[in-house]
Amino acid sequence: MIIDVHSHTIDAARHLTPTFIAEADRARGFPVDLTVTREAYLQAMAPVDRCIVFGMKARLCGYYASNDDVAAFAAACGGKAIGFLSVDPADPDWMEDFERSRTDLGLKGIKLAPMYAGFDPTDRKLDPLYARAERLGMPVLFHFGTTFCAAAPLEYARPGLADVIARRFPELRIVIAHLGHPWEGEALVTARKHPHVYCDISALHYRPWQFYNSLVLAQEYRVTHKLLFGSDFPFTTPGASIDAMRAMNEPLAGTHLPRIAQETVEEIIHRDSLSLLFQGELP
Repeated sequence: MIIDVHSHTIDAARHLTPTFIAEADRARGFPVDLTVTREAYLQAMAPVDRCIVFGMKARLCGYYASNDDVAAFAAACGGKAIGFLSVDPADPDWMEDFERSRTDLGLKGIKLAPMYAGFDPTDRKLDPLYARAERLGMPVLFHFGTTFCAAAPLEYARPGLADVIARRFPELRIVIAHLGHPWEGEALVTARKHPHVYCDISALHYRPWQFYNSLVLAQEYRVTHKLLFGSDFPFTTPGASIDAMRAMNEPLAGTHLPRIAQETVEEIIHRDSLSLLFQGELP
């Protein structure tokens, strides 16, 4: 079984501001249409058995997708996609939005983007959300790690912030997205100390040297079992991510550099992440 725990649904015309699009183009070095159609999504997700899909609510940086749009997109994927809701604490009705999205829309987990939305994820005003998620068995996936958005405060991007939340809510299932790059070591030691904190490896393979060193570090800390497969579609695809992981040792030929164990690579790709993130009945 292959689970992609990190994919987006985006309608660029409705969900992204011109500033966000321009900054994304600048970071890539060329223009790209980030709009996700159902057909393109299902084609990209062909190598995986199930996938988690979300939007993002972050007015500060210009990416704001409604939970209704996410629920409709997930439903249109015929049971393959599991929809996660998002909230922006800057919205006056953000807790009501959470409850409605959970009950009326049937979204199964939470995606938060502290840096993009400009909020401190350890702020006590978020404790009711974390407490509800912990009690309901809803995992929370945080975008930790850097970005191309100039308005995003990097002080809210550090993966070590998950340590504060996990100490307050030890049964809450937490995913640190993108291995918290470029603070991968901080992400790994945070996951190591908390039984229910995990890291996804989405959107890392196209920085192969950085990704290789991150996986070596995960081996040395003996936390590869805490790594979850994810792609970050549409920024890259599950197929490209899998191919790159399986070829990771090829550039090391003729060197004495440590290898990533091939069985470790396959364990990450085939990890049953849903059984780790959800308590009781799986979505």
